[in-house]
Amino acid sequence: MTSRDTIAAISTAYGKSAIGIIRASGDNITSIINDFIRRELHPRMATNAKIYDRGGTLIDDVVVIYYKAPSSYTGEDMLEIQSHGNPITMDLILEIICNSHARLSKPGEFTERAFMNDKIDLIQAEAISDFINASHLNASKAAMMTLQGNFSKKIKGLIDKIVTLRANIEACINFPEDDSPQNSNKDTTEGINSLIGDLRKLIESVDAGIKVNKKPIVAIIGKPNVGKSSLANCLLGEDSSIVSSIPGTTRDALHHDLVLNKNNITIIDTAGLRNTTDVVEVKGIEVTKKSIHNATMILYVVDDSIGYDKTDKAILFENNISDYWIINNKIDLTESNPVILNKDGVTHFHVSTKSMDGINTLLEKLSKKAVPNDETTGTARMRHKELLSSSLSHLSAGLEHNNQLELVAEELRIAHSSLVAIMGGDVTEDLLDKIFSDFCIGK
Repeated sequence: MTSRDTIAAISTAYGKSAIGIIRASGDNITSIINDFIRRELHPRMATNAKIYDRGGTLIDDVVVIYYKAPSSYTGEDMLEIQSHGNPITMDLILEIICNSHARLSKPGEFTERAFMNDKIDLIQAEAISDFINASHLNASKAAMMTLQGNFSKKIKGLIDKIVTLRANIEACINFPEDDSPQNSNKDTTEGINSLIGDLRKLIESVDAGIKVNKKPIVAIIGKPNVGKSSLANCLLGEDSSIVSSIPGTTRDALHHDLVLNKNNITIIDTAGLRNTTDVVEVKGIEVTKKSIHNATMILYVVDDSIGYDKTDKAILFENNISDYWIINNKIDLTESNPVILNKDGVTHFHVSTKSMDGINTLLEKLSKKAVPNDETTGTARMRHKELLSSSLSHLSAGLEHNNQLELVAEELRIAHSSLVAIMGGDVTEDLLDKIFSDFCIGK
């Protein structure tokens, strides 16, 4: 974590393009400029220059930007080379840099150095990854909110409050003659209760942040032969799933990516749910149940000529499905209208995957329902919720020991440590490796 190596990487996606970017960071940036750019560069000024190999052979006509420490993304000297986007040329530039002055960076190492050099905290570092990998517009907006420090400010506010409370308790312990026990206990109880209220509100916000940060997954389920695969094909606009009148044709969960109103969601076409002795089909049904668990939304398909019956209700109950839409398919056979109805609090869509009646309406509603639209919440991760919950638990334990200030002080110390860990304080190298390994190389 404290490496002073100079690192370099191609930061743009692999492939041919008009421009490709190579970036380097570390102590050898001046040497790279002197040996390969061979001209003076002014910090933070884009400069048209030529780049040469060690033998003086011209490689490319480029634009270079030099960032002098600490005014850079990593907090170190940095160099950004904007070359022509030919992978051969970019690989050659990277090779000559790494042959003598640098090494290839690990995934996320530039951002890790930014964290280590106090340019960003760990919450913001995670938000950078969330922003790059956002699957829909609301997720990218939420990630930007977190990157701008919205979430960090809330954690810092909690840390400030708990530090003040800890200081007061330590003062009561060390100088008991300066205050009465009754006042000390009353002030401590009020302070802890205030923190507990703030934490509970923040945990609710984090739950929303986790949800918006997750790629929407829509699982299409139901009994065999109700038109699940046909519905998947209609939503996707192509024949991606095999359609057959033979029950049990789909033996696995088929994942498809769908772009819906500029949002990326995953559609899962699943095996039909029924009692069967077919070993392969049984395994397919097991996979369906896993898909149900991982889905953010369920489309439960029924045959409109049969309707929603007791078996369907039992399937939903047995799989603990409470949030779902019912898709009444095959209205071309029943001559029903493509309407949307609400029955017992559940939305029913009447569609035909054969005539496409009702499909556009379903897509329109799906684009609004599947993608979280809470733009007041930044992105968050389960790590944050676990540490916030840990802090809440120890604060609650502190209330139970309010007559023993030494025990209260210890509970507050642990609660404080959990909050600090969210920001990146006292984190282990294993945790940092796990977080930054999810980044792309060059970021």
